[in-house]
Amino acid sequence: MDKKDLLEILKKYRLGTATREEVEFLLAYYDLFEVEEDVIASKAAAEVKALKEDIRAGINEKITGKPASPVRYINVRFKWLAAASVLLIVAIGAVLYNLRQPAVQSVAAVNDLPAAPTVNDIAPGRNQAMLTLADGSVIALDDKANGVISQQQGTLVKKTADGHVVYTENEKSAAMAINTITTPNGGQYQLTLSDGTNVWLNAASSITFPTSFTAAAREVQITGEAYFEVARDKRHPFKVISKNQVVEVLGTHFNVNTYPDEPAAKTTLLEGSVKVNCTGGVKNKATSSKVLVPGQQSVVTGSKEPIRVQSADLEEAVAWKNGYFKFDRVDIQTIMRQVARWYNVEVEYRGRISDDVFVGKIARSENVSGVLKILALSKIKTSIEGRKIIVLNQ
Repeated sequence: MDKKDLLEILKKYRLGTATREEVEFLLAYYDLFEVEEDVIASKAAAEVKALKEDIRAGINEKITGKPASPVRYINVRFKWLAAASVLLIVAIGAVLYNLRQPAVQSVAAVNDLPAAPTVNDIAPGRNQAMLTLADGSVIALDDKANGVISQQQGTLVKKTADGHVVYTENEKSAAMAINTITTPNGGQYQLTLSDGTNVWLNAASSITFPTSFTAAAREVQITGEAYFEVARDKRHPFKVISKNQVVEVLGTHFNVNTYPDEPAAKTTLLEGSVKVNCTGGVKNKATSSKVLVPGQQSVVTGSKEPIRVQSADLEEAVAWKNGYFKFDRVDIQTIMRQVARWYNVEVEYRGRISDDVFVGKIARSENVSGVLKILALSKIKTSIEGRKIIVLNQ
């Protein structure tokens, strides 16, 4: 679609004569201003601003109660498609107009979507984790009643009413007890360490930590993915140790994704400052350690590879923590790795694996069929067999 066609649709929208498909197209286009740079490059800044404001007005009208279907856009190869074939993304509450708003509840119009053929459906993940104490005993946190769970070396461990674990140093102790919290596929959990640092664990992840920080540095070890809001303490730097890297901070907000089935470990900084150290045998010291500023992301692909720094999509990096998936120009395998972890399913590909890339936002509270319906809009055929998702490629 070129500029002339886009402005013609916008004119019809303003006059109230646009078709439903054209309105949905404009609402989706609002989210693609940064994606479709080639289309917008020729527009004046004032024109872009006016267009965004006009489309936002339409979105706000729908949010305030006007009958229409919330839509999001999922795009193949970023080519403009005919409005009738775009159909954008679903209206199932899995997709939000504006993620600053509270989560949208389920709405109608699901019946208008192409169904992903299913034999059954699979519920999303939930708050569940296992706590391994210093003596080796294991506690299922989701089954444990609220209140004091354990007392170790002067530190109280409590489960709160909102379902996360808090470590509170009750009395000083020279001894140090090590605990581990592990989430399964289909689980997530939040905890507060004894220094006040808040940690969110994604599915299939773990964190190992002392019940009380008594050493010069506050050190924890993680696998999988975790988001940290580190309590500031200049005298005791905080270190997050994972495969191939160590992240050093004083007090900051950042996300670490170090799943073994992902092609790289990524550390994304939201606030403050962090230093990422590669723990392998990188010969050039300048590339084995990098300091990040907010908005940057480090990429470590192996123990002997240099650290690469790039601009980050902060919303995408912490989407899981905020209750949704966000896909920003990612392939089907990247999407399905996240789906497999959160829904605790196996994924099988049959036929050629698509090399298309996708953009979209989906609430993690939806059953897996909601995700599959969105993929169906982009001609990705799937089916569910027990706890296995079959991706049928052409």
